[in-house]
Amino acid sequence: MIGWVPNLFSLVTAYNLPARNAAVDTGQCPAVSDIHSKPYTDPDLPPPYGEGYQYSAQTQGKTWTGQTAGTNDDFLDPEYALQAEDINVSDGKVHCDYGGKRLIKNGEVADPYLRLTALK
Repeated sequence: MIGWVPNLFSLVTAYNLPARNAAVDTGQCPAVSDIHSKPYTDPDLPPPYGEGYQYSAQTQGKTWTGQTAGTNDDFLDPEYALQAEDINVSDGKVHCDYGGKRLIKNGEVADPYLRLTALK
């Protein structure tokens, strides 16, 4: 009797996974070419911690926004090779996470990470 329990669990898991992932994939994230950036300073954080960039995109009928802080790097620069890596939905919002190529300039490491968020 124990032998059919793992098989049933595998069947239920396999049945549920495609449905969950089919509705949410990185293809729903804005293309990097659709994202715009502008310098941003968070008034609640002292320099240089509050300095960064604000990002926005209008795609697929959604407004996407995000920001970085504590960096002078605009991750949309081609040298970072930014691309969508993950997408998740929580609290009625869709979050697209982007990553790219790690760069070392003048001994400083830049690991590009950007999260854009839109209402579901």
